[in-house]
Parts: sequence; structure tokens; C-alpha cells
Amino acid sequence: MRRRSMWQVPKSKWRLGIPIGGLVFLGLGVLGTIGFNVSMEVTSTDAFCTSCHESPSAWVAEEWKEKSHFKSASGMVVGCHDCHIPKPFFQKVWVKGTSALSHVSHQVFNPYEDKAEFESKRKELAERVWAKMKATDSRECRHCHDVERMDFDAQSKKAAAMHKRIEKMGRTCIDCHKGLAHNKPK
Repeated sequence: MRRRSMWQVPKSKWRLGIPIGGLVFLGLGVLGTIGFNVSMEVTSTDAFCTSCHESPSAWVAEEWKEKSHFKSASGMVVGCHDCHIPKPFFQKVWVKGTSALSHVSHQVFNPYEDKAEFESKRKELAERVWAKMKATDSRECRHCHDVERMDFDAQSKKAAAMHKRIEKMGRTCIDCHKGLAHNKPK
């Protein structure tokens, strides 16, 4: 008896409830998707990355502006997100979520009283980033720099030789290219 009533035409007062509810959920889904994508885009800008951080991001942002990933002969600018946030969706969401917790806690507890204290921790912080880059085979570097498309004739002989056999050597971009976007620790 109960099964039959489940498949019968609903009473008149409920007839519009299902389609209206479906449209409401569809609308909420669309708005949620748009909001999520907009927030991902906005929080991946250099302006956002350096806006809340008084330090140390202000210090490292100034260094970045003097490096080849900011000033280049071709005019190409590499932003914070290009190196620090993966492009694949699930990795991006994971990194943004976990790093947001870390960045917020650093803002709240401000572990660096001054630049000297930050400099004393720079080596540890840099090694942590380098280890992540090594673990992903410099995935973010390779998004722009494809070894297979490199013009080896335009490189120095040493660089061309290294790039030609980078995979055979078990090395990745970050093994040789530390200090391109920020100052290397002393």
C-alpha cells in the first residue's frame, strides 16, 4: 500500500514544490559554483597575496620585484600564484585550503617581529618550499618551462647540457634554480 502511494500523482498543494525546489537548488548550485570560482581567482592574484601580509610577504615581494621572474626582457611576469599554487584543480584546492590556514595563523600570531627575525628563519622556510617543489618534480616551473621545447642553442653550453639530461640525472628545476624569485638564504 505504501509503495503505491509513493508513485501516485502528488496532492495539488505539492505539485509545484518539487520543480520549484529543483530550480532553487539549481540556482544555489550555480551561484555557489560562480562564487567558488571567483574566490579562487581573486585569491590567486599578487595584489591579494601581498595585501594582508605586512611581513614577511612585503619583504619577499620587494625581492621578487628585483628578480627575473618579475622583470624580464620579454615582459613576462610570473606572479606569486604561478610558483606557489598548482594549476590542476584538486591540487590547487588542497594547497589553497591548507596554506590559507597557515597564512591566517601567521597573520594572527605574527611570528616575525622584524626583518632580522624573518631572515634567521629564511633558510628553514626556503628549504620547506624547495622540498615541496622537488616532491612535485617542479610542477609549477614546468607549467611555463618545458624542457622539450627549449632552444638549447640559445642557452649556455653548460645549461643546455644540463637541461638535455635533467631526467636521466634524476634532477628537477629547483635543484639548480634556487634564488630566481626570492633571495637565497645566507
